[in-house]
Amino acid sequence: QSESSWCCGCYSLIFTSGPVVGQELIVQVTNTGGDLGGNHFDLQIPGGGVGIFNGCSRQFGAPSDGWGARYGGIRQRSECSQLPAQLQSGCQWRFDWFKNADNPTMTLRRVKCPKEITDKTNCKRSDE
Repeated sequence: QSESSWCCGCYSLIFTSGPVVGQELIVQVTNTGGDLGGNHFDLQIPGGGVGIFNGCSRQFGAPSDGWGARYGGIRQRSECSQLPAQLQSGCQWRFDWFKNADNPTMTLRRVKCPKEITDKTNCKRSDE
């Protein structure tokens, strides 16, 4: 799809593999990466690695490769305490709800963005 068809759109991801099989996560698309494949969602989770473009060093004073490995981040929940206070609960979510899943497969479908998401992002599609 083109950017105009997905930017700020929300999707229901239902995981079909790994420790999160059967769980649903609603996400909002905010950008795309040229290094990703089709229908690939790169979830931005505190402590999950900074990837190719490290914005955490400037915003939060993270080390140049982020906390832990540049790709993959920290390895265990106790390391979430290394992150700034405002990121620690998101980091803990990765281990508690997301069960530290590593690239689980999923099915996806477009859904109306929940108000809880658009209130935080202020990103709304005109066709919703």
